Amino acid sequence: MKDILKLLQNNFLFKGIDSENLKKIYEETRYHINKYDKGEIIAHEEEECSTIGLILEGTIELQRIYPSGKYIVLNKLTLGDVFGEAIIFSKQENYPATVIALNQCSILYIDKVDMLELFSREKRILENFLELLSNKVLMLNSKIKNISFKNIRHRVINYILETMKLQKNSTIKLKESKESIAAALGIPRPSLSRELINLRDMGYIDFDRSNIKILDIEALEEEMFN
Repeated sequence: MKDILKLLQNNFLFKGIDSENLKKIYEETRYHINKYDKGEIIAHEEEECSTIGLILEGTIELQRIYPSGKYIVLNKLTLGDVFGEAIIFSKQENYPATVIALNQCSILYIDKVDMLELFSREKRILENFLELLSNKVLMLNSKIKNISFKNIRHRVINYILETMKLQKNSTIKLKESKESIAAALGIPRPSLSRELINLRDMGYIDFDRSNIKILDIEALEEEMFN
Protein backbone atom coordinates (compact mmCIF):
# COMPACT_ATOMS: atom_id res chain seq x y z
CA MET A 1 0.00 0.00 0.00
CA LYS A 2 2.86 2.39 0.79
CA ASP A 3 4.16 2.11 -2.77
CA ILE A 4 0.77 2.93 -4.26
CA LEU A 5 0.29 5.90 -1.92
CA LYS A 6 3.66 7.27 -3.00
CA LEU A 7 2.63 6.93 -6.64
CA LEU A 8 -0.72 8.60 -5.99
CA GLN A 9 1.04 11.56 -4.39
CA ASN A 10 2.58 12.21 -7.82
CA ASN A 11 -0.83 12.19 -9.50
CA PHE A 12 -2.31 15.55 -10.45
CA LEU A 13 -5.72 14.59 -9.07
CA PHE A 14 -4.30 14.36 -5.53
CA LYS A 15 -2.12 17.47 -5.71
CA GLY A 16 -2.11 19.28 -2.36
CA ILE A 17 -3.50 16.31 -0.41
CA ASP A 18 -1.35 15.48 2.63
CA SER A 19 -0.19 11.88 3.13
CA GLU A 20 -2.49 11.24 6.11
CA ASN A 21 -5.59 12.38 4.22
CA LEU A 22 -4.50 10.53 1.08
CA LYS A 23 -4.18 7.29 3.05
CA LYS A 24 -7.73 7.74 4.35
CA ILE A 25 -9.05 8.49 0.86
CA TYR A 26 -7.27 5.42 -0.51
CA GLU A 27 -8.72 3.16 2.19
CA GLU A 28 -12.28 4.49 1.80
CA THR A 29 -12.51 4.71 -2.00
CA ARG A 30 -13.47 1.81 -4.26
CA TYR A 31 -11.02 1.23 -7.10
CA HIS A 32 -9.37 -1.50 -9.11
CA ILE A 33 -5.89 -1.77 -10.61
CA ASN A 34 -5.17 -3.35 -14.00
CA LYS A 35 -1.74 -4.19 -15.39
CA TYR A 36 -0.92 -4.19 -19.11
CA ASP A 37 1.99 -5.48 -21.17
CA LYS A 38 3.77 -3.53 -23.90
CA GLY A 39 1.56 -3.17 -26.98
CA GLU A 40 -1.60 -4.27 -25.18
CA ILE A 41 -4.77 -2.34 -25.96
CA ILE A 42 -6.17 -0.69 -22.84
CA ALA A 43 -9.34 0.59 -24.50
CA HIS A 44 -10.69 0.58 -28.05
CA GLU A 45 -12.03 3.66 -29.79
CA GLU A 46 -15.82 3.94 -29.21
CA GLU A 47 -15.62 1.57 -26.22
CA GLU A 48 -17.70 2.77 -23.26
CA CYS A 49 -15.76 4.77 -20.68
CA SER A 50 -17.17 4.61 -17.16
CA THR A 51 -14.00 5.18 -15.15
CA ILE A 52 -11.14 7.61 -14.72
CA GLY A 53 -7.70 6.06 -15.17
CA LEU A 54 -4.74 7.14 -13.03
CA ILE A 55 -1.38 6.00 -14.40
CA LEU A 56 0.74 4.43 -11.66
CA GLU A 57 3.42 3.00 -13.93
CA GLY A 58 4.40 3.16 -17.58
CA THR A 59 3.40 5.23 -20.60
CA ILE A 60 0.26 5.03 -22.71
CA GLU A 61 -0.52 6.41 -26.14
CA LEU A 62 -3.82 7.66 -27.53
CA GLN A 63 -4.10 6.72 -31.21
CA ARG A 64 -6.63 7.37 -33.96
CA ILE A 65 -6.42 4.19 -36.07
CA TYR A 66 -7.74 4.20 -39.64
CA PRO A 67 -9.14 1.21 -41.60
CA SER A 68 -5.88 1.05 -43.59
CA GLY A 69 -4.02 0.32 -40.36
CA LYS A 70 -2.30 3.70 -40.39
CA TYR A 71 -2.66 5.84 -37.29
CA ILE A 72 -1.86 9.21 -35.81
CA VAL A 73 -0.74 9.80 -32.24
CA LEU A 74 -3.08 12.16 -30.40
CA ASN A 75 -1.30 12.17 -27.07
CA LYS A 76 1.11 10.36 -24.77
CA LEU A 77 0.51 10.07 -21.03
CA THR A 78 2.75 8.76 -18.28
CA LEU A 79 3.13 8.44 -14.48
CA GLY A 80 1.01 11.06 -12.71
CA ASP A 81 -1.31 11.63 -15.66
CA VAL A 82 -5.05 10.98 -15.80
CA PHE A 83 -7.26 9.88 -18.70
CA GLY A 84 -11.00 9.54 -19.15
CA GLU A 85 -11.73 12.63 -17.04
CA ALA A 86 -13.25 14.53 -19.96
CA ILE A 87 -15.44 11.61 -21.00
CA ILE A 88 -17.22 10.01 -18.04
CA PHE A 89 -19.37 13.05 -17.28
CA SER A 90 -20.24 13.79 -20.91
CA LYS A 91 -23.35 12.62 -22.76
CA GLN A 92 -21.21 10.55 -25.11
CA GLU A 93 -19.38 8.23 -22.74
CA ASN A 94 -17.11 6.57 -25.31
CA TYR A 95 -13.36 6.67 -25.81
CA PRO A 96 -12.60 8.99 -28.75
CA ALA A 97 -9.36 7.10 -29.49
CA THR A 98 -7.67 3.76 -28.93
CA VAL A 99 -5.52 3.63 -25.78
CA ILE A 100 -2.38 1.49 -26.02
CA ALA A 101 0.34 0.58 -23.49
CA LEU A 102 3.77 1.60 -24.81
CA ASN A 103 5.46 -0.44 -22.10
CA GLN A 104 4.46 -2.29 -18.95
CA CYS A 105 1.70 -0.21 -17.37
CA SER A 106 -0.25 -0.17 -14.14
CA ILE A 107 -3.47 1.85 -14.03
CA LEU A 108 -5.79 2.56 -11.10
CA TYR A 109 -9.44 3.01 -12.10
CA ILE A 110 -12.15 4.87 -10.17
CA ASP A 111 -15.69 4.84 -11.51
CA LYS A 112 -18.06 7.77 -11.99
CA VAL A 113 -20.15 7.24 -8.84
CA ASP A 114 -17.08 7.00 -6.62
CA MET A 115 -15.56 10.10 -8.22
CA LEU A 116 -18.71 12.07 -7.38
CA GLU A 117 -18.46 10.83 -3.80
CA LEU A 118 -14.81 11.92 -3.68
CA PHE A 119 -15.76 15.39 -4.93
CA SER A 120 -18.34 15.78 -2.17
CA ARG A 121 -15.88 14.64 0.52
CA GLU A 122 -12.74 16.40 -0.62
CA LYS A 123 -12.97 19.89 -2.11
CA ARG A 124 -9.31 19.87 -3.18
CA ILE A 125 -9.84 16.84 -5.42
CA LEU A 126 -12.77 18.60 -7.10
CA GLU A 127 -10.59 21.69 -7.64
CA ASN A 128 -7.82 19.54 -9.12
CA PHE A 129 -10.32 17.81 -11.39
CA LEU A 130 -11.69 21.13 -12.66
CA GLU A 131 -8.14 22.35 -13.25
CA LEU A 132 -7.46 19.21 -15.29
CA LEU A 133 -10.50 19.89 -17.46
CA SER A 134 -9.60 23.57 -17.83
CA ASN A 135 -6.06 22.67 -18.90
CA LYS A 136 -7.46 20.26 -21.46
CA VAL A 137 -9.75 22.96 -22.89
CA LEU A 138 -6.80 25.35 -23.17
CA MET A 139 -4.73 22.67 -24.88
CA LEU A 140 -7.53 21.97 -27.38
CA ASN A 141 -7.92 25.68 -28.06
CA SER A 142 -4.20 25.85 -28.77
CA LYS A 143 -4.45 22.90 -31.17
CA ILE A 144 -7.41 24.49 -32.96
CA LYS A 145 -5.44 27.71 -33.28
CA ASN A 146 -2.51 25.79 -34.76
CA ILE A 147 -4.70 23.96 -37.24
CA SER A 148 -6.23 27.28 -38.35
CA PHE A 149 -2.84 28.13 -39.89
CA LYS A 150 -2.95 26.56 -43.35
CA ASN A 151 0.78 26.98 -43.93
CA ILE A 152 2.92 24.30 -42.22
CA ARG A 153 5.66 26.78 -41.38
CA HIS A 154 3.14 29.08 -39.71
CA ARG A 155 1.90 26.19 -37.54
CA VAL A 156 5.43 25.34 -36.46
CA ILE A 157 6.29 28.97 -35.67
CA ASN A 158 3.06 29.41 -33.73
CA TYR A 159 3.85 26.28 -31.71
CA ILE A 160 7.33 27.62 -30.90
CA LEU A 161 6.04 31.04 -29.85
CA GLU A 162 3.14 29.64 -27.79
CA THR A 163 5.45 27.19 -26.00
CA MET A 164 7.95 29.98 -25.31
CA LYS A 165 5.14 32.04 -23.80
CA LEU A 166 4.00 29.09 -21.68
CA GLN A 167 7.49 28.19 -20.42
CA LYS A 168 8.55 31.85 -20.10
CA ASN A 169 11.93 31.10 -21.60
CA SER A 170 13.53 31.73 -24.99
CA THR A 171 14.94 28.20 -24.84
CA ILE A 172 11.98 25.84 -24.79
CA LYS A 173 12.10 22.23 -23.63
CA LEU A 174 10.41 19.66 -25.84
CA LYS A 175 8.44 17.59 -23.35
CA GLU A 176 6.89 15.45 -26.09
CA SER A 177 8.43 13.53 -28.97
CA LYS A 178 8.59 15.25 -32.36
CA GLU A 179 6.08 12.65 -33.55
CA SER A 180 3.58 13.77 -30.90
CA ILE A 181 4.20 17.45 -31.66
CA ALA A 182 3.67 16.85 -35.38
CA ALA A 183 0.43 14.97 -34.65
CA ALA A 184 -0.81 17.85 -32.47
CA LEU A 185 -0.03 20.30 -35.28
CA GLY A 186 -1.75 18.09 -37.84
CA ILE A 187 1.37 17.74 -40.00
CA PRO A 188 3.63 14.82 -41.01
CA ARG A 189 6.66 14.18 -38.80
CA PRO A 190 9.17 14.82 -41.67
CA SER A 191 7.50 18.19 -42.38
CA LEU A 192 8.11 19.30 -38.79
CA SER A 193 11.80 18.38 -39.01
CA ARG A 194 12.12 20.09 -42.39
CA GLU A 195 10.61 23.35 -41.14
CA LEU A 196 12.77 23.35 -38.00
CA ILE A 197 15.84 22.96 -40.22
CA ASN A 198 14.60 25.77 -42.50
CA LEU A 199 14.05 28.10 -39.53
CA ARG A 200 17.50 27.25 -38.20
CA ASP A 201 19.08 27.95 -41.60
CA MET A 202 17.28 31.31 -41.65
CA GLY A 203 18.92 32.14 -38.32
CA TYR A 204 15.65 32.34 -36.37
CA ILE A 205 16.19 29.34 -34.09
CA ASP A 206 18.66 26.67 -33.07
CA PHE A 207 17.66 23.25 -31.79
CA ASP A 208 18.78 19.84 -30.62
CA ARG A 209 16.86 16.69 -29.70
CA SER A 210 15.24 18.14 -26.60
CA ASN A 211 15.38 21.96 -26.89
CA ILE A 212 14.60 24.79 -29.27
CA LYS A 213 16.46 28.06 -28.73
CA ILE A 214 14.76 31.14 -30.16
CA LEU A 215 17.34 33.52 -31.62
CA ASP A 216 15.09 36.12 -33.27
CA ILE A 217 11.55 36.47 -31.91
CA GLU A 218 10.65 39.45 -34.12
CA ALA A 219 11.74 37.63 -37.27
CA LEU A 220 9.66 34.58 -36.27
CA GLU A 221 6.57 36.72 -35.72
CA GLU A 222 7.16 38.51 -39.02
CA GLU A 223 7.53 35.19 -40.83
CA MET A 224 4.30 33.85 -39.31
CA PHE A 225 2.24 36.72 -40.72
CA ASN A 226 3.84 36.76 -44.17
